[in-house]
Formats: sequence, C-alpha cells, structure tokens
Amino acid sequence: MKKLTYLLLLVVAFATSGCFEMLEDVYVNKDGTGKYQLTMDMSSLFSDPFMGEIMKQSMKEEGGLETLEIDSLISVSSMQEGGLPSSITAKERQLLDRTEIRMRLSETESIGKLTISFPFTSMAELNDFQAAFAKLNEEGGEQGGMMGMMGTSSNPSGKSTWSMNGRAITRVVDQADAAAAMAGLDEETLNMMKMFMAESNFTTTYHLPGKVQSCNIKNAQVDDKQVVVKYGFLELLEDQPDTGGTIKFKKN
Repeated sequence: MKKLTYLLLLVVAFATSGCFEMLEDVYVNKDGTGKYQLTMDMSSLFSDPFMGEIMKQSMKEEGGLETLEIDSLISVSSMQEGGLPSSITAKERQLLDRTEIRMRLSETESIGKLTISFPFTSMAELNDFQAAFAKLNEEGGEQGGMMGMMGTSSNPSGKSTWSMNGRAITRVVDQADAAAAMAGLDEETLNMMKMFMAESNFTTTYHLPGKVQSCNIKNAQVDDKQVVVKYGFLELLEDQPDTGGTIKFKKN
C-alpha cells in the first residue's frame, strides 16, 4: 500500500506539470441516492514524447515495474500512514471508508487516470463527504495534500452546497471561498499555475434520472438526461464564474 500511495503522489505531480483534464460526474437517482466521481485524466501525457517518457520511466523505477500497467483500487483510509487525523469524527470516518480511489495507468492503451468515487444516500450526505474531504486535505499530511490537488471542494470556483427538492437539484457555489484561495497565492505560484494549466479544463456532467426540463447553470449544455458544464481551468480560477444553479427534470 505504501508503494501505491507513493506512485499516486508521483502521478499527481506529473499531471499538474502538464496538460490534464478534470472530470466531475454527479449521478443522481430518483430517490436522491447517487454517486459523486472526480477524475484527473492525464492520458494526454502519454502522447508527449518528453513528459510521457519521463513519467513512464519514473513510475517503473519507483514501482519496480517492467511495464507501466496498473489498475488498482485504494481506500482513502488505508493510504493514511498512522491512520486518519484525530479530528476526523466517527461519522466522517464512515464516509471516508466508503470512498475509493482508482488508479489506472496503461502505457499500451495510453491511459492515465485517477478517480475518486463516493456513493451517497442523499445530497446532505454529499455535503458531509465534501466537508470531511476538505478536513482531510487540511490535516491529513502528505496524502491529504495530494487529495487536495484533485479538488477538495470539488470545484475550483468555490465550495459547493447541494440540495434536492422533488425533481430539482440545486448547487450553490461559494465564490468567496475561491476568491480567498486565490488571494492567498503569491505571484510566482500564480504564474506557474497559468503556465501548467493553460490547456486544462474542468468539466462537470450531471446524470439525471429523467429528461431535463430546465437548467439555469451558466455554460450548460443539455442533452436529454444529461447536463454538461465545461470551463477552462484558468477561467475558473481567474474569473471565478458562478457555476451553481438548479436543474429540474421530468419524472421518468
């Protein structure tokens, strides 16, 4: 497990040094249960003759692998050396225990993905999960910090609060949260982010249990039971658009 955790850290370090895509998927069932999924897709690194080769060689050397072919499931709790931080409550521990990280690397198929998955029983539980995940990032040491690189609040434009009322899902984004995070960055860090994330995008896809009736989320593209919202990563960080809103769907 220690070796997998180290490889996980190495993968994220490579991904944030080049082109990557962040994919946020929210699957909602008609009873309010569902699954939240956040994926860092750095498959394009394999097509880069320079970064791709460095990544493959580093992974092989650190992992003792002859070929870069990994498909592993890792629990958030098990990757924390010494256990979870003492501030994590029993309820938060239960939520984190249900969270899985899938690391899939394949040089033959040019796939490089890290996916965090959390099955929720209600939107309220999704809010609790994101709060626990943010705490883990702040207090969980090196492993927690690595998770934060994938988005502790699940959206670079700010912390999200979710709710579901009948056949309507609402996401409220705290833009002040993103503004505060940006204000805390020095000029050198900002310039590095602009250089590394210039080609990166953040795409959110909502998967609904019925055909979408209306949606007031800016930049949203509606296709039957799906809503897709895509922004450039730098646009989210610099312009901080309001990515929240309400989606209403028909009874299936």
